[in-house]
Amino acid sequence: MLQQESIQFIYWFAPYNLNCPSTRYRGKYPLEHLFQHYGIRSEFVFPDRSIMGMLLFTRIYLSALLFRKPNSLIVIQKVCSNRLYANALKILIRLQPKSTQYDLDDAEYLRQDKKTLVFFLKNCQSITVGSQALKNYCLQFNTNVSILTSPVKDHKVLKSKRNNVVHVGWVGDLGNGDGISKEFSHKTSMFSILFPHLRKVKIPMKLTLIGVKNEADIPEIIKYFEKSPNISLEIDKNMNWQEDDWLYPKIATFDIGVSPMTDHPFNQCKSAFKTKQYLSVGVPVLASDVGENKKFAFDNKNGFLCKTGIDFLNAINRIANMDDIEYFKMSKNALSLKRNYSIDNYCRLLLGKPITHN
Repeated sequence: MLQQESIQFIYWFAPYNLNCPSTRYRGKYPLEHLFQHYGIRSEFVFPDRSIMGMLLFTRIYLSALLFRKPNSLIVIQKVCSNRLYANALKILIRLQPKSTQYDLDDAEYLRQDKKTLVFFLKNCQSITVGSQALKNYCLQFNTNVSILTSPVKDHKVLKSKRNNVVHVGWVGDLGNGDGISKEFSHKTSMFSILFPHLRKVKIPMKLTLIGVKNEADIPEIIKYFEKSPNISLEIDKNMNWQEDDWLYPKIATFDIGVSPMTDHPFNQCKSAFKTKQYLSVGVPVLASDVGENKKFAFDNKNGFLCKTGIDFLNAINRIANMDDIEYFKMSKNALSLKRNYSIDNYCRLLLGKPITHN
């Protein structure tokens, strides 16, 4: 990572609109925090084909290209396409190579053409990534690669009480269950790892799924659990993903947060974001022992790492049978690493000033 103590302005070129978690959590929210707490100003833009969107991009692009502010940083975030937006940014990096950074939090080279991605890895001055596996990949193109784990938005929501019926919750995007992403999609993980073993749970249980965006998936899930009368199923729809303050109070109603993932190179590169979201409100987590999850989830401390679907089943029963003292000790432990993935620590790392631990 660049030593950026003197950075006073950031040009941030995001890959997608604000419905994308990466755009919000690695771009929009940190830039807001940098201005509010460090006085660092920024310009933030993502691909938008509307007239206003194209005018905004043109203004910011020309400012970075022709009238670049002193002590400024240009960040290209996860742009991998070969369309106009990406090609314009390639020109920008060619002509303004100093203090440029490429940010990546997914193994995009496994699901789309990697020509553009490799261009930015080779030509940006530094690279920030969300996981060790991504760092290992990027080092073959650039020696200046640093891990910058995806942060969780600042909030004051805390788990305060348990439910009479154990409440298991999941947050994510259930899509991409077909095509090139099928092997590592959340849908595949849920149906191959978690769901078959949830049907073996004998105790009353509530299951909440937040992020089932494909309407066709809903009847499929309902049918899957129709012979499990002990499971009360809740599938939240029409959520506002551009502003997600509503999400953390919802997570706090969970007794257990789950993050099953198939052991695939794509998932090995993920930054354990789902796991961190649960832990940030004090909800014990059950996470597949894949990729970065092991850096945040610890057996019998703040939840359990699970190697198989049976491990998820056993852990659910284990937590459901805990008394309140043991449960809330685990809940308290869930909060212990929160500052490591806070927005402020993310921003400090971006500036070369990480939080110092005692």
